[in-house]
Amino acid sequence: MSESNIQNDEMLDEYDFSQAVRGNPYQHLAHSKVRIDGSNGDREVYIKTIEASAIVDSDGKVTIQLPPDISPGEHHITLLIQEG
Repeated sequence: MSESNIQNDEMLDEYDFSQAVRGNPYQHLAHSKVRIDGSNGDREVYIKTIEASAIVDSDGKVTIQLPPDISPGEHHITLLIQEG
């Protein structure tokens, strides 16, 4: 089915998805190089976006399995929690 064949009479006119790209909205961030301006100088870091399932126990401890291409060692991790 082509995009032009998709119709929905309930779609409001102010919704404009003509420039939308189907897929993961964070896909462009999968492997990004970011420059950080710090008080002790600039540095570049590589950031990976990883989707994974995690288990949180009653004490708030998180268990997560990362892909094998993540190097062992200390990492700074930001979590986005999707409940439900």
